[in-house]
Amino acid sequence: MEKATRRLTTGINLETNESLIIADESVNRLIPYAKYPSFQIQELFYSEESPLSLTTRHIVKEYDIDLPEKAIRFLKVRMPTKTEITADLVRAGEPIPEDWHKFNLHRTDSIDYIYILSGNITCVVGTKTTELSAGDFVVQISPEHMWLNDSDEPCYMLCIMIGIAAPDNQQRRKTTF
Repeated sequence: MEKATRRLTTGINLETNESLIIADESVNRLIPYAKYPSFQIQELFYSEESPLSLTTRHIVKEYDIDLPEKAIRFLKVRMPTKTEITADLVRAGEPIPEDWHKFNLHRTDSIDYIYILSGNITCVVGTKTTELSAGDFVVQISPEHMWLNDSDEPCYMLCIMIGIAAPDNQQRRKTTF
């Protein structure tokens, strides 16, 4: 992500009912996993407040893919190419996956809404694959999944994640990569 995103937060003064700008700030890129510097995110908005209200604000908290129940996160994601991830793995001294469709296969206790902004990407859900491109929209309701970018360009996605309860009689999962 070459450019920071501008986050403009607007609202109302609860005492006077006057409309106002609450914050005007820059959202820089974040590399959430040190061994994959080509995978980058911009956390556009995060809240653990539920239900959301007129006093809801973005909170700054260390990135964790596992959301608390009812938390909401808006992200811009840069999904690197397989070539970039391979270079990251080589630099980190990690093995190159034999089966890329199982690389970083994971599941989160969340509902994710993903809009492909640009580029192409393969969505792997369990053993099924679906090719996606700019303009496609995905709703993920906690499946085992991963993303694979076989193209020559990074794929950019807008992602909204909402933390949900773990399935009945199960502990909330901890996602590892």
